[in-house]
Amino acid sequence: MACVDDKGQLTASARKLLETIENNALTPEEIAKEAALPLFKVRSSMRDMKSMGFVTEEENGAYQMNPEASKLLKK
Repeated sequence: MACVDDKGQLTASARKLLETIENNALTPEEIAKEAALPLFKVRSSMRDMKSMGFVTEEENGAYQMNPEASKLLKK
């Protein structure tokens, strides 16, 4: 699942995931439930977004949106 399209914009699924964790750090399982997406897609996307600096991963495995990524949601 790609997180950014060929124009450098967030994909719909990446936007949905970021909106899901915008205010709370959540585990992949919690994100999958909230976003109604398969867990394997959530895990893959969160790894991609972590490598791109959009999210950070806490010690307990929960993901939190990087404050800089909130600018991407406004586009």
